[in-house]
Amino acid sequence: MNMAARSFVYHPMRMRSVALGLVAMVVTACGGGLAELDPAAPADPAAPGVGVVAAPAGITAVHPGEKMQFEVRLAGVLGGEATFVTGAFSQRDGRPVVVLSSSIHSAGALALVKDIRDEATTVLDLDALEPLSTSSVVRANPRDYTAETRFADQRAAIDFRPAQGDPIRLIYDFGDQIAHDAHSAMAQMRIWEAPAGATRTMWVLGGRRIWKVDLTMGPGEVIGTYGGNQATVRIDGVAYRAYANLRVDDRRPPRTFSVWMSDDADRVPFRVVAGTELGAVTIELVDYQRP
Repeated sequence: MNMAARSFVYHPMRMRSVALGLVAMVVTACGGGLAELDPAAPADPAAPGVGVVAAPAGITAVHPGEKMQFEVRLAGVLGGEATFVTGAFSQRDGRPVVVLSSSIHSAGALALVKDIRDEATTVLDLDALEPLSTSSVVRANPRDYTAETRFADQRAAIDFRPAQGDPIRLIYDFGDQIAHDAHSAMAQMRIWEAPAGATRTMWVLGGRRIWKVDLTMGPGEVIGTYGGNQATVRIDGVAYRAYANLRVDDRRPPRTFSVWMSDDADRVPFRVVAGTELGAVTIELVDYQRP
């Protein structure tokens, strides 16, 4: 049911899964440079590992049939619109899976300057909340590209096809780390329960770029949302570009972001604020639909 046809009051038991694609916008899309290839990696260092965090009882990271809509603003000015859709649960090779799709396109003042469209689709393993495959289509003339990524045994094989230039095949070995894409990373964030000040690390693959994302659980806060004031938990993140061997590229400044999610079993992300080269980007939930 379209919430617009009823009211804009958030109902925690009916709003389950939401915009997992927010991480994609935060750590890979904001600020441009989507199609840049990372420089060659230096010597192979060891990287700290973090395993899968089990979902606490009652928290649901993915719920079928939902559609979320967001507005993206740069310095308060509308610059984009985004959606996230969760498909039906199914089976693939004996595993329970779901297809997650997100998209973002330029809007408002930004659309007058440049037409940008970024679409991503993930086949997610529901048991582990890990990606099995990711498909991406980016239109950001002249840096258009498509990419297909397959995840298996902590390895990611990427077939990258730019509109200009030759196709590239990349294989990243994450060793004892878990390789996430943007959708699975947000699913993991939504089921994370910890006291304020607790930390964890995730490795996120966006396009053909690796990010080391350090997360810190923040304090509870009450924020204004499209449904009124809501109690939320805040997660603060710092995303570092990394080489293929997982060593952080200290020549590039990190990107910071914060996510505010409902302080209940649904963990609805109402807002994301991210620092980018162009200024602060705010991603705000504005509509919800569910069959």
